[in-house]
Amino acid sequence: MDLHSVLIANRGEIAVRVIRACHRMGLHAVAVYSDADRDAPFVEMADAAVHIGGAPAADSYLNADALIDAARRAGADAVHPGYGFLAENAAFAGACADTGLTFVGPVADTIARMGSKIAAKAAAEAAGVPVVPGYHGEDQSDEILTVEAARIGVPLMIKASAGGGGRGMRRVDDLDGFAQALEMARREAGAAFGDAAVLLEKYVASVRHIEVQVLADHHGTVLHLFERDCSAQRNHQKVIEEAPAPNLLGDTRKALLEHAVALAAGIGYRGAGTVEYILDADSGEFHFLEMNTRLQVEHPVTEAITGLDLVEWQLRVAGGEALPFAQEEIRCDGWAIEARVAAEDPAKRFLPRTGAVTVYREPAIDGLRIDSGLRQGSVVTHHYDSMLAKVIAGGRDRRSALRALRRGLARFRIGGVGVNTAFLLDLLQQPDFVAGTHDTGLIPAAWPGGWTAPGLSARHRAEAVLAKHLREGGDGSPWRSLGAWRVTEPAGRSGACLFHLREPRGGLIDARVEGRGGDFRVVLDGDTEFAVEGARLENGGLIYEEDGLRRSIDLDIAGATVTLHTDGGSMDVEVLRPEQAMRGRVDPETEGQDVRAPMPGRVAEVLVAPGETVTAVQPVIVLEAMKLLQRLAAPCAGQVCEIPHTAGETVDGGALLVALTTGNET
Repeated sequence: MDLHSVLIANRGEIAVRVIRACHRMGLHAVAVYSDADRDAPFVEMADAAVHIGGAPAADSYLNADALIDAARRAGADAVHPGYGFLAENAAFAGACADTGLTFVGPVADTIARMGSKIAAKAAAEAAGVPVVPGYHGEDQSDEILTVEAARIGVPLMIKASAGGGGRGMRRVDDLDGFAQALEMARREAGAAFGDAAVLLEKYVASVRHIEVQVLADHHGTVLHLFERDCSAQRNHQKVIEEAPAPNLLGDTRKALLEHAVALAAGIGYRGAGTVEYILDADSGEFHFLEMNTRLQVEHPVTEAITGLDLVEWQLRVAGGEALPFAQEEIRCDGWAIEARVAAEDPAKRFLPRTGAVTVYREPAIDGLRIDSGLRQGSVVTHHYDSMLAKVIAGGRDRRSALRALRRGLARFRIGGVGVNTAFLLDLLQQPDFVAGTHDTGLIPAAWPGGWTAPGLSARHRAEAVLAKHLREGGDGSPWRSLGAWRVTEPAGRSGACLFHLREPRGGLIDARVEGRGGDFRVVLDGDTEFAVEGARLENGGLIYEEDGLRRSIDLDIAGATVTLHTDGGSMDVEVLRPEQAMRGRVDPETEGQDVRAPMPGRVAEVLVAPGETVTAVQPVIVLEAMKLLQRLAAPCAGQVCEIPHTAGETVDGGALLVALTTGNET
């Protein structure tokens, strides 16, 4: 069977990835897009594009009927689902087959079987693969689950049967909190996957997350493409992935690979898939976790060490081709590490971020690959996952790959929306990660109180002020200066320009710039001086000399925001003129008394009522955004005086959700 035209039922960076593979193979690539993605890069890259609905995923990328109709209208003969959305939806795969479309992936029955963690564990047991002790039965009643939780004991994990990525997952350390954790897990699973079924597992401390890539054709050949280590995780979601897995004993590796092939062969698997395990870092024992019947986000690291294009082979296998190589012909050559760049604030428990991308520049570094669906002007919304791009570095060994990844992240420029590159760079320097001895507890162990963003130094602030001054034409001309320049000029002073820097919590720092002709002095709050020579803006950066040392700072300026790019990540500094600073001052007496939406989203549940008295940190409302449920808590004790929105309503970022009175008002 030959494929000619492929509809990509996805968006963002994976849509770009599949389109490029189609073009290399001479296939016609058809994109689909929602209202939010009308101007996205992947839409322009495709040979044709079909509008499928509104911005919410339920109205577009999760609308199976709209996707199949788009394939029909565009004349596509195959559908590539990417990952996420309907990639592991058996009903969608079946509907594609029923309408004569080739689904690029396994058949619907296999997806259904392995898409349920409950059924997948049964299949693993049948194939002789060890599974995690727990409960994965069909009875989903509260009574049975409560009894099983008591039998398993704490700590235990509640996991969504139908999905992954940390959604619908809760750790329980006290059985008294089991009912509430079960409710939240079910609701999040239902919202993310349309299936609220869960399973229970004994929590295993100090584990590594190891997965094996498999590839199978329609002619009975099942191969492995070695393993990946995905142990660096936050909130049960992968952050850094690498291939091969570091410090893995040869016998253990051999067993992991053989079990993965046996499981895939036992269920008649076809296409690319991943068998995931947890490996006890202390005992060396491993247990089957789940099988993903789709392409993985981290597939590029496997491509880097094997030289195989997984998307190309997905398409070839779907078209009926036999795999032309044997297991012994596939070699693991070198090392590769991938970092996921996401729109989030790691300093605020990885809270997702939204906004317009004002800066986008990829570094040109040998051995570096960037998979992205962004460009300058792209808008990151709350409707989809927060991952924006992947940075993949390869090398002859782990040390060289790690060095290339650090350099690539440090020079990857994304401005206008907060991203996690500073955190990633910090993570890559943690001793356990550098040694390859880390497990899934790496991040909470490294930052038990939460990660803290690097603070702005006086130098950073001064550089931002000086850059803003130069951008506004601050060449020292007295016509642009403030103050009595006519009086001070004979004394060798050319007046000063005044600015204010707004701190994250609303406070202001006074700044003054004196000088002209490239020679300037910056004074912050009257006591920090920064004297430079030859200062100028050139090639998107600030260049100056200080004490005979030439410095060059990569930066971008958008309105009042100056973004400084350093090897430790990007930092935003808000630089305002005095008249601008007077607007939007924060009143410290009332700041922090209300609960506001940290980002755009949908009110999932209101937990309190007007007139009710609440305590500090008491959950008051649940917000759904970027596929996650966030329980927002009262910042202080008080009485609920207003709840402007009801469950089901969509709100903007910063919208008032719950207003409180603290008894201090007069």
